[in-house]
Amino acid sequence: MMRVGLPPQSMKMAASQVAVPRFFQFAVLAFVLATGAMPTILQGIVNGFTGAPGAYAAAIASGLAFDLLRVAPLIVLARHPLGVLHPIVLAIVLWPVLTVLPQTIDQLGGYAGLLSGDQLRPPVFRALAWRGDTQAWLDVARYNLFQILALLATFAGYALSTAHSGKPIPFLSDVDTRRVRSVLIGIALMNFFAVAIFIQFRGGLAQHITALAFGRFRALEGLGPIIALFDLGYIALLIWVCVRPQDARQPVFLSLLVLVAAQQFLTAGSRSAAITVIVITGLGWALAQRRIPWRIALLALPAILLSFGVLNVIRASGLSGNGAVSAVQDRTVSDVIAVARDEFEIRQAVAGSIPVTADAMATTGMMLGRTYQGAIFALVPRALWPDKPRGPGSMYAQTFLGESREGTAVPISPVAEAYWNFHIPGIIVLFALYGLLLRRAQEFYLANLHNGFAIAVFALFVTQFGMATDRLVAFQQTLIALAIIWVMLMVFGPRARRIGRAPALQA
Repeated sequence: MMRVGLPPQSMKMAASQVAVPRFFQFAVLAFVLATGAMPTILQGIVNGFTGAPGAYAAAIASGLAFDLLRVAPLIVLARHPLGVLHPIVLAIVLWPVLTVLPQTIDQLGGYAGLLSGDQLRPPVFRALAWRGDTQAWLDVARYNLFQILALLATFAGYALSTAHSGKPIPFLSDVDTRRVRSVLIGIALMNFFAVAIFIQFRGGLAQHITALAFGRFRALEGLGPIIALFDLGYIALLIWVCVRPQDARQPVFLSLLVLVAAQQFLTAGSRSAAITVIVITGLGWALAQRRIPWRIALLALPAILLSFGVLNVIRASGLSGNGAVSAVQDRTVSDVIAVARDEFEIRQAVAGSIPVTADAMATTGMMLGRTYQGAIFALVPRALWPDKPRGPGSMYAQTFLGESREGTAVPISPVAEAYWNFHIPGIIVLFALYGLLLRRAQEFYLANLHNGFAIAVFALFVTQFGMATDRLVAFQQTLIALAIIWVMLMVFGPRARRIGRAPALQA
């Protein structure tokens, strides 16, 4: 339990505004279960399955246990003073659910195989093509157990870490917030014009979208640092809403929010990036106000789900050269099921997390930190170091799939990467450290409840930081964007008046 430096009645009111309502717990639990192990269970029951029943049962039982465990914080911490804004809830439950939404929608929640009547087979990976169905189910069960171990280590790292009082930071604690708002608007607008120039240099919008449709990695090869700088726009909006949450309904803010969300999608063709702008801005507002607008969230959810599908059609229309409207009109139900099934099989064939945990020790042995070199040297320009170490996705593609050094990069999960480097002890140690860092982030937030910049940093940490090279690189790029904004605020937003601080809450 937390010791709170506010009167008991104030604490009770604050907790009641962020407590997790029953309907929300049920909705998230239902979504996770319905899109996790449940499609595999139902397809196996209805259409039959291949492989030994015992191996299949181990795979689905471990998958179901993992689904339940990752939703547990939402229930256990429902009445915690931070409620849904607790870093464990945000980082372990809600953000992962949001980030998998595009893929979940594309694959019809995993039910394409059930709807098509196909017999259930275990995942078939190019890297493990020689393994039989029974062994493949056991590989799935093994990976699920490693994910469960990582979650337990995270919870233990958070719970067992010694509580400390966070220290307030002075930056933006004494400012003219209207001046800050003007600077942040200028940053967002300049960023938008920079994106427009970038797209024009790539041949215009149509050619840019077409290139992205054939693969973002190849289309944007070598442009990572530039793309990362385009995050300045949404980070500026996040800081704005954290510094002045009362501006969230102003037409200027809402217009820029839509503009920046569209810019994020057009830059890299990522639906998640576009929706992230809206979601993380809403999170920043909730953290600043310490309450959740449940009605607005419920009304916005259908629009977000619909937008995923629309953005996917727009991106995919580049493959055929047809317009987005034509692409929508040409879709039938059978086409949607076939496309969802095909996309699932394509993604599954090259996926790397299960092959790494199943065969990496025999193929490469422990990497002993080599895959993390991509994060350590991320800020070194590749132009200065052409042979700079690549991340785990590229290493996997080269080692397991036979790709070239400049070829495809396959996402590797944090759990699989930890195992690949340091075996089972690596999972335990790294994820216990992650839990400890979440505890420290919570203390930082509670000590800076009325510092908008600090609240924005907390929001970015719990959503962007993770124990994997890809996430560590992305977080470093986020820190660079934050540093640029900090410098611009220091130069153009001088201190003008004092804003009182409320007593800090202590973990």
